[in-house]
Amino acid sequence: MKKNKILGCISLICFAPMIMAMQPMDDQSLSATTGQDGINIGVGMSKVQFNQISLIDTNGIANTSYGSRAGMTLASTTNTPVTLNFSGANNSPTFNIVVDTDAGANNKAFANLAISFANQITGLTLSPFSIYLVGTNSTSSISSSKSIFTGTSLNSDIKELIRVGSSVNVNFISGNSPKMNIQLGNAPQGHMIQFGGAIGSICSGGCPITLISDNSGAGASFTVALKANDTTNGFLLNNFYAGIESGGFVFGNTGTSSKLDASLSTVTLGTTGQSSSTVFNGIQNGPIGNIGAVGASVTDLKVKISGM
Repeated sequence: MKKNKILGCISLICFAPMIMAMQPMDDQSLSATTGQDGINIGVGMSKVQFNQISLIDTNGIANTSYGSRAGMTLASTTNTPVTLNFSGANNSPTFNIVVDTDAGANNKAFANLAISFANQITGLTLSPFSIYLVGTNSTSSISSSKSIFTGTSLNSDIKELIRVGSSVNVNFISGNSPKMNIQLGNAPQGHMIQFGGAIGSICSGGCPITLISDNSGAGASFTVALKANDTTNGFLLNNFYAGIESGGFVFGNTGTSSKLDASLSTVTLGTTGQSSSTVFNGIQNGPIGNIGAVGASVTDLKVKISGM
């Protein structure tokens, strides 16, 4: 009997904290208690690779002789993977996603996804790539996936349109990296995607770009560099948005954006890849020089992309 009493006392002592924690809470204490708000997801990766990404039109231009399937494809120039690297990535999450749902004051439900880069991510680097126009024979369909290359050579129905000859680097502002807030369903924020954060520069060392206009290789080439005019706060993305409207996909900003310094150097017109002594249509290839803008901004920009 004494042994049972001793065991009972020990049990009371050991489980007393648990018993106290399970006591009923009054209304005042309960109203001050908050639980988990939404679902937090951390995604860790150091890079993303792909061979080609295509935008495909399955029916061409209606009521014309150009009614076949065709596409526009982003890929490398040598049939190697295009790589997107996250600068500063380690074993911690690369970016975080907070998912939540609500009905709002007007009882219209929506899903909210807040996507942000982790603090250690300092920027992005995209390897060199080209954008191609793709003929029917090389355009993928629902039933078959096709490459625009045979070995390392482009297929005969491929036309190179734009070439970016070096890696594209995007540098973030420390402590204020780019972010997106996505709302699906009813969108209280007014747009499906609202951007935030800031960018320090794009192609800070210059990215050579070639625009090719016809099969002879004639076109324009230049080196582009974009930098925030305010080196401390960067180029702010807070007022930029994107989404789907009844007329198509839209991208724009509200009000006046922060300022950006842009430069186009070594601008050259003529046969791409040739020296200035090369003659094109009776005129030598000629460098125009350098073009730049300091402190440029946009006000109430709105770009709409609609289908045909």
